[in-house]
Amino acid sequence: MLRYYDELLYYAQKLVGDKEKAKDIIQEAYIRVLESKDKYEIENQRAYLYKIAKNIVVKEALENQKLQTTLFEENLHFGPSCEQPEEIIFQEDQEKIFMQIIEELPQRAKEAYILHTIEGYSRKEIGNMLDITSNAVEKLIKRASLKVEEELAKRGF
Repeated sequence: MLRYYDELLYYAQKLVGDKEKAKDIIQEAYIRVLESKDKYEIENQRAYLYKIAKNIVVKEALENQKLQTTLFEENLHFGPSCEQPEEIIFQEDQEKIFMQIIEELPQRAKEAYILHTIEGYSRKEIGNMLDITSNAVEKLIKRASLKVEEELAKRGF
């Protein structure tokens, strides 16, 4: 299993752009494989490790997005004191509605949309993370964007 370490590290580093973060991801992937070895018969350890590493990257990106949303919401409460209470409430409502709309998207579209729009990953990077083509990523992002715009328009934004 350790023979895949270097190539997995390269793969994870391509996904996250940080060698130390990539090392953490690969370490977590190996731990998960070792923990699941007794539960499952793993036929292709290399493919399984790649899949786990990719899932860790996507999960962390989604969790990071939720953290950023929480920090943004907290920031609204401690923003400039010159804003009127009505303005603050309106901003909070907009943010909640936006996040509700994103949560309602199909899982793959939501992942692609968040990774691109909020996290700033390129279509190629997202394709590598989700194991799909750049064209498929483009379609997912486009559909998600149209759905978000449509829902915002329905709600008067």
